[in-house]
Amino acid sequence: MMSKKLFIAAILLITIQCSAIAQYYYKDILGTKQVIAERKTLQDQRKRNVIVKSFEADGSASEGFFCEKKISKDYRKIETYTKSLSTGRDIVTSYFDKKGLLIKTTDSSETNFSSITYLYDNKNNISTITSASRSNDYDYVNSLVETRQYTYNDKSLPVKMMLTRNNKDSLEVDFTLDEKNNVSEEQEVAVYGKHYYYYYDDSSRITDIVRYNLVRQKAVPDFLFEYNQDGQLTQMTATQDGVSDNYFLWKYSYENNLRIEDRCFAKGKELQGYFQYEYQ
Repeated sequence: MMSKKLFIAAILLITIQCSAIAQYYYKDILGTKQVIAERKTLQDQRKRNVIVKSFEADGSASEGFFCEKKISKDYRKIETYTKSLSTGRDIVTSYFDKKGLLIKTTDSSETNFSSITYLYDNKNNISTITSASRSNDYDYVNSLVETRQYTYNDKSLPVKMMLTRNNKDSLEVDFTLDEKNNVSEEQEVAVYGKHYYYYYDDSSRITDIVRYNLVRQKAVPDFLFEYNQDGQLTQMTATQDGVSDNYFLWKYSYENNLRIEDRCFAKGKELQGYFQYEYQ
């Protein structure tokens, strides 16, 4: 089993990796829609404070872990404060417009700061995402500005994205639609560009995100998803990149349409730890 510090570090590492993945459709389009939906659920149920508690596999509280989410009275600002022994403190703030659309997020830790702004077209489709990050590691400072501009067809479905880094390096990403108008492929237009495949269930919910792994010389899933009859995500499998075939399995529980528990399992089905949510 993981130690307490290692469990929290692994959880936060997975979160960072998921936020940095190159599956742009999943991260930018679907991920943003999920954030917007979660805010609406909190507003509908008049919840303005969420406390997250972390526990080890044996049921003991994770040492030094604290996480609290505070929502403003008008539900246009959500601030999440997290602290752990292994990673220090982190503050993530999300801002929403009067329609409930996500317009900006900031992420501030002891050594890094990043911000993301979102612009929408007149059909509320994401048109431009601009991210800026700055990290300080002793005397070394690294900064990056990235812009992603999306193009849609007449049905508001994404067909292309242009990515620019630091106003010089650019990359085109093309999206392919299936017969049900789901994004089925995402491909970088470049030599050795990444190529992802999206698979869906009969309700057009994503079940698999797959790509060709050059190290392992075969197609492997990055994520697998399962849902309950209400359409809520109940299970996610996240694989580790590289030559390893390890993965983490997450199981989610709900009550009154609010997520109340996340359980994390290793490949061998051993429980690694879990989070519980309290709403006020």
